[in-house]
Amino acid sequence: MVQSIALTQMQILFLLVAISAGASLVLTGIVRTFALRHEVLDRPNRRSSHSIPTPRGGGVAVLLVSALGMTIGEVLGLVQSREALTLGCGMLLLGVIGWADDTRGVKPSVRLAVHVGIAFWTVYMLDGLPLVRVGNSSLVVGAVGYVLGTLGIVWNINLFNFMDGIDGLAGSQAVLIFGTIAVLLFLRGDYSLATIPAILAATSGGFLAWNWPPAKIFLGDVGSGAIGYLIAGLALASEKNQSVPLLAFAIIEGVFICDATVTLVRRVARGDRLTEAHRDHAYQRLTRAWGSHRSVTGWAAAITVLLAVLGAVGTMDQRLLLPALLFAFFLLGGLLFAVERRAPM
Repeated sequence: MVQSIALTQMQILFLLVAISAGASLVLTGIVRTFALRHEVLDRPNRRSSHSIPTPRGGGVAVLLVSALGMTIGEVLGLVQSREALTLGCGMLLLGVIGWADDTRGVKPSVRLAVHVGIAFWTVYMLDGLPLVRVGNSSLVVGAVGYVLGTLGIVWNINLFNFMDGIDGLAGSQAVLIFGTIAVLLFLRGDYSLATIPAILAATSGGFLAWNWPPAKIFLGDVGSGAIGYLIAGLALASEKNQSVPLLAFAIIEGVFICDATVTLVRRVARGDRLTEAHRDHAYQRLTRAWGSHRSVTGWAAAITVLLAVLGAVGTMDQRLLLPALLFAFFLLGGLLFAVERRAPM
């Protein structure tokens, strides 16, 4: 009887995931038509990596379908109400501020204030970050975890936005990251939390069909910031549940974390204005050097697959978590060095 119930729930989840992917695919096309009609376009400038005006705001489809999927999952008992409410509300609020930025523009100070507020609320709703697992040990951070968690979410919101600059990159990374997280959470027995990234991998896949090079629509701030937020929120919830370690999330998202963080540090070191648009990221420089969005996006996906394997190894045998993190660090460092030789900043 127990096996029958479990099988039925899994069948419902597969159906929900399939419907989410199809709905996202259809709704992205509708959003694209709306964006073209109302000229919600990403227009090329000297800092852009594309050459023709392209509709943006595809993240609307991802967020709306994901929110509906999470709601259905909560009603059917697949997702815990607290996790669905916290991550769903945070995702939609970030979508609203992102859409406003896409269509009318929002002052950086206002945008940052909203990011910090949503991040702190999320950490509070998820009961903070009292412990961080490091291998077989745990580092007690206590109340400091609220600060670290808030800063981590804010940074992840923005780094995903920074990295959404060429065709297919953010969409493919979202599919791979959410898909890997969902599988690992299922393997760890955290079926409730696993349902959320499973839905998000599906909706990101529906969007990716339109975003794959040559892109017909971009995520826009409405989608990129919310996706970054969800990855960080899932990492905090998973750490609290003692499921997939937070450090494994960092390994899996390593391509974006490494490029965005190193680029930010280098720009600060040379005195650049942080609010000024630029084309200094490694993926942007490599795209100019190769003259191909598809090649850079494909290589980034391949690297993330390798990082996903490392994250899985560290998750399933936590004695190997630190060695996996160290291997990922040197791998990404070597790749950045190679990019610097090919296309220096």
